[in-house]
Amino acid sequence: MLVLLSTAYFPPIAWMAYAVQSNGAVLEANEHFQKQSYRSRMHIAGPNGIQRLSVPVERKSKEIKSIRISYSENWIKDHIKAIESAYANAPYFEVLYPDVKTLLNQRFETLWELNAASIALFSQWLELDLLKRETSEYAVVTGMKDLRGIHPKTQTDMNFPSYGQVFQHKIGFQNNLSALDLFFNLGRSSWDYLKTLK
Repeated sequence: MLVLLSTAYFPPIAWMAYAVQSNGAVLEANEHFQKQSYRSRMHIAGPNGIQRLSVPVERKSKEIKSIRISYSENWIKDHIKAIESAYANAPYFEVLYPDVKTLLNQRFETLWELNAASIALFSQWLELDLLKRETSEYAVVTGMKDLRGIHPKTQTDMNFPSYGQVFQHKIGFQNNLSALDLFFNLGRSSWDYLKTLK
């Protein structure tokens, strides 16, 4: 079955699991931008708990594909530093981190382009083509499994078995973080984890 997903900035584990377990993911390209959503935010596990990293955007447009990223503050440096301090001791950090740093330093014009690059990076690491296509118009009823509602403030009914996390001894296991957490900690085993989530 095809799944319909909203774009996401280094998508969370639930988003990735749905994409991996489907017959293909379709990206919603015709919705309006929603602030405080995974469209412009990711969660990582830092030494003091969950860190919410947001991409600042200009609000001149509402259409998701035309939302421009704001570079008036140096958020890229902040995100890179936060990812480093959260995952420098993770088993696969040294292998994967250069890809993340290169991506963030590209200074994309739109949020859509940045997110597409982060999803493409995850696809590359999994050796999968996660995104088959995008919508041509906005529809309320789609005939696909509609997962556009995945949001940081709503609980998913997915069950997340624990895996080793860098600061688990200090802050406990944190579930449904950005899939960066999964990749840095599990490497190639991330595919098995995503495939078996229920």
